[in-house]
Amino acid sequence: MEYLMLIGGLVLLVLSGNYLVDSATGVARYFKIPSVIIGLTIVAFGTSAPELLVSVTAGLEGHSSMALGNVIGSNSINSSVIVGITALICPFIVEKESISIDAMFMLFISGLLLFFGYTNNVIERWEGALLFLSLLIFVIQKIRSTNKDTEKRLEAEKENEEDEKNWPIWLNFIVLIASMAGLSYGADFMVEGAVIIAGNMGISERVVAVTVIALGTSLPELTASVIAALKKEPGITIGNIIGSNIFNIGSVLAISSSISPIQFDAANTTPDQFFSDMIWLIGFEVMLIIGMINVTENYAKFRKSNKFISLFSAEDGLVGRIWGASALALYAYYIFTLLR
Repeated sequence: MEYLMLIGGLVLLVLSGNYLVDSATGVARYFKIPSVIIGLTIVAFGTSAPELLVSVTAGLEGHSSMALGNVIGSNSINSSVIVGITALICPFIVEKESISIDAMFMLFISGLLLFFGYTNNVIERWEGALLFLSLLIFVIQKIRSTNKDTEKRLEAEKENEEDEKNWPIWLNFIVLIASMAGLSYGADFMVEGAVIIAGNMGISERVVAVTVIALGTSLPELTASVIAALKKEPGITIGNIIGSNIFNIGSVLAISSSISPIQFDAANTTPDQFFSDMIWLIGFEVMLIIGMINVTENYAKFRKSNKFISLFSAEDGLVGRIWGASALALYAYYIFTLLR
């Protein structure tokens, strides 16, 4: 039965991810919103629904290590495996704003989580509230920024408009909501089947959370990102990944810690284990930022100006197959060290 749940969940994820991208793109174009904003907000929140459901349930049942490991593991997978597989299938362009603002905020909120957890070996309710407040500030800033350069973005996105489904706006909203539900249920089926299989193998709760559950709850991000890349919607691709990482910490973990403060002693996760997992996560995110940067053009500008900021000045960068293979290899090594 658990294997049937895995297969059924995968099918539901693929179908839901396909319609999620189509409907989100339709909503973005109707309201003249750049697709990267949709990826950072609506799609990111929708694909983070499995993490939210799993983490809140785990917090209510007293398994706070599962909630913490789920978020850290999911963000690590997003920054390495998801983007890596997407880049291998279809290399994609990343805009400067995604690097200079969105990715940097992702790194900031991850560092904030590391600081909160490692300073007193607990994530308090007020710290969770502060993480949530940071998320709100970020979302508000992104919504306000939609009025800047909107026409320029929309003109670039209209090139692929003929290939998209021309649904009425009400149908786009219905399909968007149904797709989010499908992603949630599909991930839930896969997680439940995977947990049963992993439990039968005698794997610890923390390892299950960081690996099996994290991979299962990250499948919506993988599905949405790959399909968006194939549909030539890079804004949704990278916006989904960065937005999901931000939402996972700023909403999923924030809500979980507000329900039940995460004590590492009681959570079966030591401070050293938390620190190690977070360093790996931040390392994956830094690697993602490096992959997003146009290294060749930036280095040429640096040689010309001798200013460090020139290393981040290129308008966009290409996340290619070499980076994708490197990210997958690094994540495989991380899993090896974790299981060892």
